[in-house]
This record gives sequence, C-alpha cells and structure tokens, in this order.
Amino acid sequence: MNSRWPKIMLMSGLTSAWLLYDIATATETPRQAVAILQYALLACALIGLVGSIVMAAAEK
Repeated sequence: MNSRWPKIMLMSGLTSAWLLYDIATATETPRQAVAILQYALLACALIGLVGSIVMAAAEK
C-alpha cells in the first residue's frame, strides 16, 4: 500500500486516542469553549479515521 491513507489513519487514530484520554481523565471541568473545541476536534479526528479506512479499503 503506497498511499497516504495509512499515515492519515495513524495520525487520526492517535489524535482520537489522545483526545479521548484527555477528556476521560480530566480532573476539573473545562470551560465551555474548551470543551466544545475538544469535542469538535475529536469528531473531526474520528471522521478522518473512518474516512481514511474507507478510502484505503476502496483502493484494494
């Protein structure tokens, strides 16, 4: 597989895992703007992960 999709899968997966860990282990409630930003970034990372998996599967 000589495309960019595995790299995007790796980056999106790591970003999703890091954000999930950060949200789950928060010791205090973040401000509303920060929480919205974290959830928006998590949503984008998960969409990127799913999209890259689909695109990589479509190339095979």
